Amino acid sequence: MKLGKHIFGVSVMTGISRVFGFFRDLMIAHVFGAGRLSDVFFSAFKLPNLFRDLLGEGALSSIFIPMYTDRGKDENFAKNVFSWLMVILLGITLVFEILMPLVVVGLTPGFADDPAKMDLTVLISRIMFWYVVFICASAFLSAILNAFSRFLLVAFMPVLLNIMLICAMLFSAFFAPLTILYIMAGTVVLSGIVQFAILLGRIRRHHFGLRLVVPRWTPAIKSMFKRLGISIVGNGFYQITIIVGTMVASFQNGAVSWLYYSDRIVQLPFALIGLAAGTVLISSISNAMADKNMRSVYIQQNFALRQSMMLIMPCVVGLFVLAEPIIKYLFEHGAWTPESTHAVAIAIMIQVLVLPAMMISQIYSKTLYASQDVRTPVKTSIISLAVATAIYLGAFHFVGYLAVPIGVVVSGYLKNYLLRRACHRRDLIRTDGRTRRAIAVFTVLATAMGAGLWFVPIPNIWILFVAIGGFAMIYLPLAYFIDRKI
Repeated sequence: MKLGKHIFGVSVMTGISRVFGFFRDLMIAHVFGAGRLSDVFFSAFKLPNLFRDLLGEGALSSIFIPMYTDRGKDENFAKNVFSWLMVILLGITLVFEILMPLVVVGLTPGFADDPAKMDLTVLISRIMFWYVVFICASAFLSAILNAFSRFLLVAFMPVLLNIMLICAMLFSAFFAPLTILYIMAGTVVLSGIVQFAILLGRIRRHHFGLRLVVPRWTPAIKSMFKRLGISIVGNGFYQITIIVGTMVASFQNGAVSWLYYSDRIVQLPFALIGLAAGTVLISSISNAMADKNMRSVYIQQNFALRQSMMLIMPCVVGLFVLAEPIIKYLFEHGAWTPESTHAVAIAIMIQVLVLPAMMISQIYSKTLYASQDVRTPVKTSIISLAVATAIYLGAFHFVGYLAVPIGVVVSGYLKNYLLRRACHRRDLIRTDGRTRRAIAVFTVLATAMGAGLWFVPIPNIWILFVAIGGFAMIYLPLAYFIDRKI
């Protein structure tokens, strides 16, 4: 029950963050439109976001928490890691500040035709890149708090960034657009500082003496950064795969946008359920493994499997059945055409089929990370992403942009199979009969209700909301009752 409470709390915070992120994007579109200044902002913001994905958040916590827990949550180990991390982050930042013109030319070569736009992007990128220092340091502080099962404040931090950007745009409403751009760049950095200060304050209130020390190169530090390097290689390969998918789709007019919107819709339930479960499990399973309590590990895995599949199956069926009306009533306005609605809906109907595999893969991969096995998740990611890339390139000639969601689905289930096989070989997971029966019942129940929903006419957005609400109000109590009975 405690595990479920933590997952629910992180999921709620993730949902709040997505809502504020949606309003943030609406306001940016209102202030800048889709033109020169928005290009500059998003291009400059892409670089620190890339480093946050590679060095911070999931990668850092997945490596640090198991090692930290295995060492009895040793303060000296945490101080040493923190000190090395700050040295590395400051070094990276100084190098990129110096080389920023070359970096911007490499990332946005099209800006070279407009020297003023290029110079502005370099300047804004130099301002915003300092966000990397504070957000990656905040990711480390978040990992410490998660190791002590403090999840809610950590999950709230992305909300803070969105709130501060919204407030900055409201505050600067009467300024010139160029001035607003500078204010937003400064706000991004300020949000990193605020997040870092809040998390550090929470850690110190728990009498944890985290501070900078003279960094020492110990075997534990060497092992950690070696594992982090392996993880970064895997994440880097993921970024390359996204770029390849975008390049392939760019050969079909409108396909890049179609895939962007379909991916945003499909990723929402995974972020709310899958990422929340993974965030909590890496800490709880690491604690159980440190105590050599494999029975607790198996219990947590089965609980997470039942709960996550109970929630994800109606999302899969609902998005499959309602893909077209969802896109139609959310996006079919202004320049958006019915053809675009249909194209995005078809992509959603294919890509949504990967959600169960993504959910279960989260549990397998976090179990391997908790056992301090970094290589296996990275190897499986590289293999599955290589297969996805091959499908993108090979199937595009036959099915066009749909080669990308097809590749995502095939590679997702391949990754799930490889991770499951690795866990079973090491006896790291045992799926009991209750869990298998529960997942089968959830699948049948959601599919049966979806079949009925297929024949419900959806003439407007209000009926769409009623259909989604009615589906949830019937399915969730039944699924919860069945889960308790099983």
